[in-house]
Amino acid sequence: MFKRRTEEGFNLSFLDVMACGLGAVLLILIVVKFQASTSVPSNEIERLQQELAATLQQAQELQQQVTSTEQAVTQADAQNSEVAQKIAALELVQQATKQALQEEQAVVAELESAVAAAAPKQVDDPIKLQGTGEENYLLGLKVEGQRIGIMIDTSASMTDEQLIQIIRRKIGPTAQKQQGPKWQRTKRVAKWMLARLPKSSQVSVVSFNSTSKVLGARAVSSAKVESSLQAIVKDIDALVPENGTDLYGALQMMRNTFADMDALYIITDGLPTMMTSAQGFRETKTCKPITGNMKTIDGDCRARIHQFSIAQMAPKVPTHIVLLPLEGDPLSPALYWNWANNTGGTMISPARSWP
Repeated sequence: MFKRRTEEGFNLSFLDVMACGLGAVLLILIVVKFQASTSVPSNEIERLQQELAATLQQAQELQQQVTSTEQAVTQADAQNSEVAQKIAALELVQQATKQALQEEQAVVAELESAVAAAAPKQVDDPIKLQGTGEENYLLGLKVEGQRIGIMIDTSASMTDEQLIQIIRRKIGPTAQKQQGPKWQRTKRVAKWMLARLPKSSQVSVVSFNSTSKVLGARAVSSAKVESSLQAIVKDIDALVPENGTDLYGALQMMRNTFADMDALYIITDGLPTMMTSAQGFRETKTCKPITGNMKTIDGDCRARIHQFSIAQMAPKVPTHIVLLPLEGDPLSPALYWNWANNTGGTMISPARSWP
């Protein structure tokens, strides 16, 4: 009979497990030692260093941009503050100006009230005008002198201010020309002058376009004689604004009619366009006002006619110009102002509401 074998504390399986674990430990130690002794390639280190430097450079640039942005914001805030201060200062100036203007308007209103209270209720004029009171007087223009000449432009342009309206009235009937708004105003200006003649003065009135003629019952009338002034007014009402403007011929007729006048008043709207006769004027290819071969005339030619007419025919007396508006004649204000200023007279361009 066989005896059963006594079992040992450790068997083969346990030894296998221990051997495998020991081998794994040895393998780990070998790998760790290999990695510790293995060096990193130099090109990899250089690449990493370059990337690090680029990153640092980018970080510096970003920091600079942030700094610049902060400075710009600070500067903008300062500018905004300065602008706000300027706006506040301008608002104060505006308020002060507005207050000063209101005070001046109040003073003007008081002066107007005082003038209205002191003025006569009705002007004592031999020539009656629409409206009453001192509103009929024009500040800056006074009719004065003892031997007064008055010239009234009756050319086609005296019907209206705009060229298109002038052309329409030019080809229209006589009644349409006489009803032109500027012509109605021209007649009121002429009557305004006649109404304010000094009582002791004498007057001669000449109308002119392409031709000239003396108005009234006689060449020279007395301001004391109402019937003489009424005859002039009647002739003024019968005038028809048409044709061109011959300033040379009008001045010539005025001098021949009233050689010893001491003041001259002219109602017109622009520079002359023609000369029916003149001695010494040199015509050019583009400026032929005497022969009448020009269908149109430019500003330079009109200025030449104006200057020649004044130099040759204008009397050496104070000359006062009432210049009514006209489209497309920019040279006339300066030239007429020079004429009036050189003679000690006045050139005015009154508001549309006057007289």
